[in-house]
Amino acid sequence: MKNQLKKLLYNKAPVDKPEAIAEWRLSPWKVFFLLLSIVIFLIIFYAYMFTSNPKEFLGNVVFYSIIIVCAIAAIWIVGSTMVKGRKLISGFFIAFILILTFYWILGSVLSYFNIMDFHLGGYSTWILITILAGLGAKRIDGNLDRHDVGFALLVFIVLIGANIPLNSNGGFLANLDKFVETIKGWIL
Repeated sequence: MKNQLKKLLYNKAPVDKPEAIAEWRLSPWKVFFLLLSIVIFLIIFYAYMFTSNPKEFLGNVVFYSIIIVCAIAAIWIVGSTMVKGRKLISGFFIAFILILTFYWILGSVLSYFNIMDFHLGGYSTWILITILAGLGAKRIDGNLDRHDVGFALLVFIVLIGANIPLNSNGGFLANLDKFVETIKGWIL
């Protein structure tokens, strides 16, 4: 009988000890469901003993319970994604800083020698660098291999290609910023 009551809150867990094969350990899930059942019992008891309209009270309890469970689930999903994506997020920031520095240096060198003028502002530049950093975030692993060189060439080609003059306004990035400003002028 003693071990039967113990099974309500404990599980037998195998151990690697010479004196025992298994030992009793507190089960968090069993404790959680025991506490949950006690709370449900107390809510039902309160509803029928101390409220004038138990049906309305229980309806409100169910509604707010659903809201709380959804909020906890959202926090749990975001938290677990942040924990799993910590390396990806740090890789994104490192890639963003590297690409931005490369863009400024390349733009300064090419502008200094009058080879090509780089568009150094506006929404389009930041969006392009953000997209490239997002693509390269997984590549930041501390090892330099052929995939990293291939991505660096892709970044170089995209940055040069986006700044090749298309018309009198400049390259693709300058034209995209002009287009965004035109749209903003229509809206505002």
